[in-house]
Amino acid sequence: MNKVFHVAWREFTATVLTKGFLIGVFLVPLIMVIAIPAAIFLVSMKPPPVQGTVAFIDRTGTPGLVVPELAERFTPEAIAAHVGRSAKEAGDLAAKELEKLSPGQGKAAQSAMGMATASAAADAPRLEAEVLPMDTDLEAAKQALLFEGKDGVPRRLALVVIEPDAVIQAEGATRFGAFQVFVRAKLDARVQGLIRGQVREAVLQTRLAANGMEPGKVRSIMRIDVPDAIAVTSSGEKKTSEVQQMIMPLAFMMLLWISVFTGGQFLLTSTIEEKSNRIMEVLLSAVSPLSLMTGKIIGQMAAALAILIVYSGLGIVSLIVMARMDLVEWHNLLLLGVFFMLAFFMIASMMAAIGSAVTDIHEAQTLMTPIMIVVMLPMLLMMPIIWNPDSTLATALSFIPPINPFVMVLRLSSSSPPPLWQTLLSIAVGALGVIVMLKVAAKIFRIGVLMYGKPPNLATLVRWVRMA
Repeated sequence: MNKVFHVAWREFTATVLTKGFLIGVFLVPLIMVIAIPAAIFLVSMKPPPVQGTVAFIDRTGTPGLVVPELAERFTPEAIAAHVGRSAKEAGDLAAKELEKLSPGQGKAAQSAMGMATASAAADAPRLEAEVLPMDTDLEAAKQALLFEGKDGVPRRLALVVIEPDAVIQAEGATRFGAFQVFVRAKLDARVQGLIRGQVREAVLQTRLAANGMEPGKVRSIMRIDVPDAIAVTSSGEKKTSEVQQMIMPLAFMMLLWISVFTGGQFLLTSTIEEKSNRIMEVLLSAVSPLSLMTGKIIGQMAAALAILIVYSGLGIVSLIVMARMDLVEWHNLLLLGVFFMLAFFMIASMMAAIGSAVTDIHEAQTLMTPIMIVVMLPMLLMMPIIWNPDSTLATALSFIPPINPFVMVLRLSSSSPPPLWQTLLSIAVGALGVIVMLKVAAKIFRIGVLMYGKPPNLATLVRWVRMA
């Protein structure tokens, strides 16, 4: 046993006390700190300055109805007001969600959004309406989208054709007509959406008025402010949101997945390097193959545990800063540690077996493919499990090694945690899976660690297990 711990300590220090490990561990949080604000900045970037006309062909036969509404909506002032209104609504929604996640932060976000709204309105596209005759040739009108404006004539950015029954429903029809939009190539998608939205609102407004309805009253009747759901708990009531239901399962899953597979990859790489450099033969002169494999797995598990602790600590600090520690249940953190142990031993035993059987990382890829397909299943099924943690699929996968630790972590941190008996049974099944996989890995390791030459395939590995 003393030799096992010596091997484990050597494996741990050889991994953790390297620049590559330290940079890798702290680089990911640093990238996230930089990438998230950068992504928000890129998404919220202002559209490029756009100025031009939007041409309209009204085929309804009632130009006195829809044309004035379109002309009113397509003025620089109306466009700026619309853009500012949309930015304010988006900002209010974001501030509302932020307030749920971090009480007290919503007002600060609203203040920042107020400045962003004013900026968005100031930089809105400058669009003007250009009404074409009803009998305008459509193909000729489209050609104008190909030319740049000159001599003070603004360029045409889009052509909108209002269909004949867009305002007054055709006889015997069950639906109203709509409109077509033709745009200049490479016109900014946000400007296209703005044009479509303004035309839609104009047609809808005209349609309601033409059918004897007061648009303002209809909109008031149709509007319902959807309230937040309030969860009733033993400690009181608190608001819930879909964002909260997503964050914790995703966070727990990523913590487990990153730590386990980072440690497993280190184990695979170190085993292959030691074998290819003939260091393994020297080590085997002092310890048995089983002790060597066990020590390497324990050492890399300690390295993976260090990653888990660092990332979990950063997450807890973030929740404390946001005053949302109520999102974390402490027994889930303990269970995360238990399922980490189970997941790591299962994955690491497979990595050790593969590493001992090959002499090059490229040879390992062939053997890794079926394993990666299996362990990627929780990632592929993550969203269905989060939304339906009590489904038959989620329950069944909770008892199938080696993926059951990942599935159970998702279910435990979801809005509907599994019953205690399922958690205990999953742990028992996982422990049994660990024992089986360690035995299989030990048999492959004992034979493969001193085998050189042609790399084995899966059939050969099965034969080694039977031989041992």
